[in-house]
Amino acid sequence: MTYDHILEAIRQTLSGPLANPHMQNFSAQSVLNDDLHIDSVILINLMLHLETDHGIEMPERELSKDDFATVDGLIRMLLGEEPAPQADTAPAPSEITVHCFVSCLCAAIRRHEHLNFRPFYFGTWDSSFAVTPAMQLAYHSEEITQDLYADWVERLYNIPVREWYDHSQTKEQNLIRFEQLLSTKSDDAQLVVFLDMFHLPERENKYNQNPFPHYVIIELTDDPDLWHLYDPDYRWRGDLPRETILNAMAQPTVAGGYILNSGDAQAPQAPDLAAYFTETFRSEDNLLTSALRRIFEYHCDPARPLALADLGPAVREMPVLSLRKYAYEHAFAFFWQELDTAFEPFDAECDRVEALCEGFRSLHFLAARIAHTGDRAMIPDLFAALDALDQLEFTIKSALHAQFDTWCAINLPAQNCRPASPQPQEVPA
Repeated sequence: MTYDHILEAIRQTLSGPLANPHMQNFSAQSVLNDDLHIDSVILINLMLHLETDHGIEMPERELSKDDFATVDGLIRMLLGEEPAPQADTAPAPSEITVHCFVSCLCAAIRRHEHLNFRPFYFGTWDSSFAVTPAMQLAYHSEEITQDLYADWVERLYNIPVREWYDHSQTKEQNLIRFEQLLSTKSDDAQLVVFLDMFHLPERENKYNQNPFPHYVIIELTDDPDLWHLYDPDYRWRGDLPRETILNAMAQPTVAGGYILNSGDAQAPQAPDLAAYFTETFRSEDNLLTSALRRIFEYHCDPARPLALADLGPAVREMPVLSLRKYAYEHAFAFFWQELDTAFEPFDAECDRVEALCEGFRSLHFLAARIAHTGDRAMIPDLFAALDALDQLEFTIKSALHAQFDTWCAINLPAQNCRPASPQPQEVPA
């Protein structure tokens, strides 16, 4: 198998079965996400087609994000080569994509340079999601609320959050109310809206998600026909047509929005910060791996032979949820700065977090591979990989809680900082 053979197989697969609409940008140097708009789900389908249609075997090693930056990197991974050294373009802890609503609240915190937003990401590694009756992961459900984060950002940072969207009113009435608020709000206030990103083509949405419920912040511009959209989670901002944003808000897939005011924001008090960590820290469970275990058991059960083919769709949203594990890096960064410890241990913990996230990428591919091929011989490998990720996350949690204990000993010497019953949870869809 040669480099050119794999390059041609990728071109054929993208232009044929996957019908990629961005093939005018295709070359060996193409950036998979930026140039070809290939997200993790499309990438997995590409690799499965390369394996089954073209006989290109996947290497027996953990998949790294460096393998998937460019077409060239993907080819070299398939040839069994180690990824070429890359410039360090990994996002700093302040730029990690984690949770869209939490990121909007952190954007309000970050308007004040003296405030540290990182501890507000405590617990989002286990934030709520759903498992549907069909045993599929879902990062969004109507039963999921943002009350936990709205309450805590006010208690910690004195940033009140109120829901402007009235669920007893019609969509049209709510959109009218939104425009009134947008035109009359103070400079200290920010309007957070829940919209369907799939309906924002100008946003150059590179995530093949439909629907794509997502929280963003909207501001006026000097042009009444253009609004400014700020997406803190994906670190994007730009002016879009007013009508396009309203259309994305009007979709039946979304309903919600909040107004927050950071004019009197203040730094968290140590007892409140400890209470927040304690309430959201799950020491004895990893929600995502526990949910995946139930999903795998259901779809891999020999008593349900037809369910195996649905394993791929069942874990389709795993990449969205596994990104939340990067919240651990925010927490480690906070304690590293607070405790003034050496950089090397902090860096080692970040490496473990990266290994966890890369492990979920590999797990997603293995699950999709089993669903695509129907090969039950790989099912034990699937559960073994899941168990390894579960243990790795417990190791990360143990290290993080040790740092929390040290922080408590310094800041709250008379208090017990052991975790209580947490609030974030998996909810039924």
